[in-house]
Amino acid sequence: MPSLAHVDLNLLVLFEALLSERNVTRAAVRVGLAQPSASKALDRLRHLFGDPLFLRAPGGMRPTPRALELAPEIALVLERVRALVAAELPFDPATARGSLRLAMSDAAEFVLLPGLVAQLAGTAPGVTLQARPLDKDRVFAELDEGRLDAVVGVFRELPKRFRSAPLFEERFVCLARADHPRLATGLTLETYVELPHLLVTLRDDRKGAVDDALEAIGLHRRVAATLTRFLALPPVLAFSDAIATVPSRFAAASAPNCRLHEPPLALPRWTEQLVWRAGAEREPMIAWGLQLIRSAGETQRLPPAFRA
Repeated sequence: MPSLAHVDLNLLVLFEALLSERNVTRAAVRVGLAQPSASKALDRLRHLFGDPLFLRAPGGMRPTPRALELAPEIALVLERVRALVAAELPFDPATARGSLRLAMSDAAEFVLLPGLVAQLAGTAPGVTLQARPLDKDRVFAELDEGRLDAVVGVFRELPKRFRSAPLFEERFVCLARADHPRLATGLTLETYVELPHLLVTLRDDRKGAVDDALEAIGLHRRVAATLTRFLALPPVLAFSDAIATVPSRFAAASAPNCRLHEPPLALPRWTEQLVWRAGAEREPMIAWGLQLIRSAGETQRLPPAFRA
């Protein structure tokens, strides 16, 4: 076992950057090293842990199982060191430099980003907000690896190593083209079931909360197409007789050529959550960013009921 006196903490910082960037050159830029120096430091990391750690693969460097095993522990060590250093320094948003990395759906972006970007411009011009698509199959690993600072989404259960706070409540409305031939006089349950449906899903499935509600009353719908982004819905609806059941704020803000209808059955409401790794709030930048996001969520209220 090497003596701690001979362990360079900067090697762990490079490990963190490599895990996030999956590229030696980009990781070098991130930690302020020349590329040759980063390559030499990677060799030292491999020697330190007795493992290749990162292997060349199509699209970048692939972490080994040992690297993935080390990732949460190294993230925790660096988090504590940063907290110790930052505790002695007052955090000033006006002079801060850095990034807040946040994953969420494009529907949540509609709700939160206008206010967040405006607040950053006014209070922290040196802080960049990096919004990324929400990948529910990877999101917990990305938080563990330090590739994300926080996530906005709906999670039935969270592992104990994460913390959460409610942001805003949402509900469903139905969206269809304004001149839909079957909806001139409103949307009935019979018509709703008969129409083809579009479904936005973050996973490779064709079932959501609407299907659960229909099954509870002995009915089912036909999902004609699944999409990965809410932004694709309005142009697809404009050229079809399909219908989509979507978050109310997205529908109100994004569909000038579509018509909103109240769902003809009881559908659950839900709460969008802000999720972060336990302990991350001890980093001043992240603590400030979490509060900024929570403030943006607290200003949201459900829109008034839509008329068909």
